Amino acid sequence: MVVEFRGAPPHDLGTAELGTVQPADGHIDVELHILDDWHRPTASIVRVQMAAQVARSLAERLSAAAAEIEARAARSA
Repeated sequence: MVVEFRGAPPHDLGTAELGTVQPADGHIDVELHILDDWHRPTASIVRVQMAAQVARSLAERLSAAAAEIEARAARSA
C-alpha cells in the first residue's frame, strides 16, 4: 500500500480489522491489517516497530480506551 499524507496529522488509514504483535531483535513489531475496501478488496498491512517501553505505554492506553468504550456502550444499552 502506498500512502500519501496530505494536511495536518493525524492521518486516517482506515479501520484495523486485525492486529498482531511479535517480539523482534530489540524492538516490538506491530502489524495492523487495515480494511481498505475503497482502494483494495483485501486488507493492507501496516507494520510499525517500537521500543518495549512505547509498546507497554500503548497497551495501557489501548486498554483504558477499550474499557471506556465498553462502559459507554453499557450505559447506553
